[in-house]
Amino acid sequence: VAFIFLFLHAVLQLEAQQTTHYTQFMLNEYGSNPAVGGAINSGINFLIGRRSQWVGFDYAPETNFASAFFTLGKKGYKYYWHGVGAYIENDKFGVFNNQLISASYSFHFKIIKNYYLSLGVAAGAKNLALSNLVFNINDPALTTRSPSVWLPTFVPGVYLRMKRTTVGFSVKDLYQNKLVQGSKSIGSESKLPPTAYLTISRKYQSLEYDYVYIPAIQLQSTFTGTIPSVNFNFIALYRGRIGMGVSYRSQDAASVMLQVRVLKNIIIGLSYDYTLSRFRRANPHSVEGMLGFAPVESGDEEFNSTKMSKCPQFDF
Repeated sequence: VAFIFLFLHAVLQLEAQQTTHYTQFMLNEYGSNPAVGGAINSGINFLIGRRSQWVGFDYAPETNFASAFFTLGKKGYKYYWHGVGAYIENDKFGVFNNQLISASYSFHFKIIKNYYLSLGVAAGAKNLALSNLVFNINDPALTTRSPSVWLPTFVPGVYLRMKRTTVGFSVKDLYQNKLVQGSKSIGSESKLPPTAYLTISRKYQSLEYDYVYIPAIQLQSTFTGTIPSVNFNFIALYRGRIGMGVSYRSQDAASVMLQVRVLKNIIIGLSYDYTLSRFRRANPHSVEGMLGFAPVESGDEEFNSTKMSKCPQFDF
């Protein structure tokens, strides 16, 4: 119990709370950037996932999500098309239980040959709550049982796709929300500052077209003077069926990843993280799993003709 209160008071004194992150961030890039929705494949795309950090540690972070998006007007397109989607997420860490639901729209257009630009925006609501475990009649900030607030969420994003390289940029919680709703509040003087995501990936393919290698990097920054979170990924894909990779998150964890394609359009992604921070003394193990469905064909003749794997998400 003492740990709970120490953890809570430490977090509530900060202006920033780190947003969710995923080891397999390229599989779930739509979760951080709405401009990705509909940028590549035609048809409907689904993805669900679960991440459990420090498995076996009391009140350890746990995140579940589900997303879906599809394209409009891409069949037979020449220069532009549209994408719409939805995203839900439940994130629990310590005594916090946060829920998010949002819808997105994206506009995709051709700049020149092999260069495509996507602009997107997601809007919705976020619920931030504390569990009854922190109820304390003697603490003015904790005298309400299960306090919670609903806040609007707004996420703009941009996504540039080239022949072998992609660059994405988005900002979560662009509007700085104070954790207050009427007479309800979470702590005192707490707020959610914006968090920027910059994601860059590059593809390399073997001469025999058997292997595709994808290094990628994602940076997260809250603009508050704290050190940005840096995530590195490298995955090697064999004949569009199986992929193995490694990942490193700065000063936090080292990971291994496995991605398997089932049938023609179902992908399973698994990862295991070994914690490098001080939390490894309690329990160093984190696991993550994702299951996705995506159409096989992109309908993009320019990209099909290169024989390159077409998209960092759903690489198969």
